[in-house]
Amino acid sequence: MLLQRAKLSVRLCVWYLGCSPSTVRRWGAAVEVTGQLLDRKRSGRRPLFTEAMRLKLVAFYCQSPLAGCRTWSLRWAARYLNNKRPELIGCTISASTIHRILQTHSLRPHLVKYFLHISDPDFFPKMEHLIQLYLQPPPYLFCFDECTGIQALERIGVTITTDNGEKTEFEYRRHGTRDLCAFFDVSSGEVFARCTDNHRQDTLADLFEEHFLRQPEGAELHYILDNLPGHSTQLLCETVAKRAGVPPPPNSSTAPQRKQWLQSHDKRIVFHFTPFHGSWLNMIEIWFGILHLKCLKGQSFCSADNLIDTIVAFLSTWNEHFAHPFDWKYTGEGLAEKVVCRLTDWLLLEKDGMTSKFIHKQFLLMTNLANDYWSQVPRKRWQTLLEALTRKGRYVNRVIDQDKKRQLVARAAKVALLNSLQSKLDSVSSPKMAKAG
Repeated sequence: MLLQRAKLSVRLCVWYLGCSPSTVRRWGAAVEVTGQLLDRKRSGRRPLFTEAMRLKLVAFYCQSPLAGCRTWSLRWAARYLNNKRPELIGCTISASTIHRILQTHSLRPHLVKYFLHISDPDFFPKMEHLIQLYLQPPPYLFCFDECTGIQALERIGVTITTDNGEKTEFEYRRHGTRDLCAFFDVSSGEVFARCTDNHRQDTLADLFEEHFLRQPEGAELHYILDNLPGHSTQLLCETVAKRAGVPPPPNSSTAPQRKQWLQSHDKRIVFHFTPFHGSWLNMIEIWFGILHLKCLKGQSFCSADNLIDTIVAFLSTWNEHFAHPFDWKYTGEGLAEKVVCRLTDWLLLEKDGMTSKFIHKQFLLMTNLANDYWSQVPRKRWQTLLEALTRKGRYVNRVIDQDKKRQLVARAAKVALLNSLQSKLDSVSSPKMAKAG
């Protein structure tokens, strides 16, 4: 409009604006007639599915389906709504329309992903200890774990090679299973491993003794391993004591006492246990993933011995050509906030499957976080958790009352958490603390 009022030609307007000549002429004529920059009225049609109908559909699809079904499919949902519940939406609906509405809200309720919730009340100090070991490792630091139940599967049929990769016959014949016990050297990346028929305590004790004998005499050895009961047996403690030259714990000692003895630094062989539900902090798991992708996935084994020979060959290849220390970069940043948010969501949604034991451990974990890691979680997250505990008090008490044996300790943990959160929030919001901040 301004260019035409300046009496520029249509060609110059097209060059300056980068649009077509018809667009310039059309809008110029519209301005001359109406004097305004308004689009023409269009007929169109009103949307078939209103916002209320869309919300009803989302609520229906995201809830549990019929008995025995875990989730809906798009076709099943469309057939059920059209044939059995037409009054729910108010009109017929197609599977593609359901898919489009779910995509608009970024919903994919059919997808399921695994996660490992944090249940150890002392998870974060244990995690910090392991991370510090990785960042500043001692000269002889090893990660140990078992890869149990590796199947020796023989594929029946010939593998076909195509332009899109390989096709493997689905049918197979079983030849038993084997366990792989492995030590990962953090400083060099080399792996010492043995294939065994089992992972009983005598097998593990013999394996550790073999590994001890491979190290320099008198060297201080550190091992990172998980909380499998076989990793803290009396037999293993006696093996460690024999090689470290110290007296073993008494035979009457309990499992926690034996673990404490294994973790003590007054001997040259020291064990470092991962937190419960924290096996992913063990660096050997990374190597097990490499083993699966490079050696086991898609392979056909005619016998258990063939499986063992293949793993031994891969170990030799790894140690000779590809062994390298892993660059550990995980610091745990943001994990504390994620844990607090997850418990808050569970409480607000009143999720099924909650038990008194689970709630007890979560409350102990939250109390420890509030006391020792308060600054790692934003204040609004703590405030939301306190509000959820207050609003869902009846739900929490109902879950606790289902377990008669754990009622007292669970209620005590709840009171301790509420008091800890309230005192922390009050101290942060006090004028003296605000001025100091």
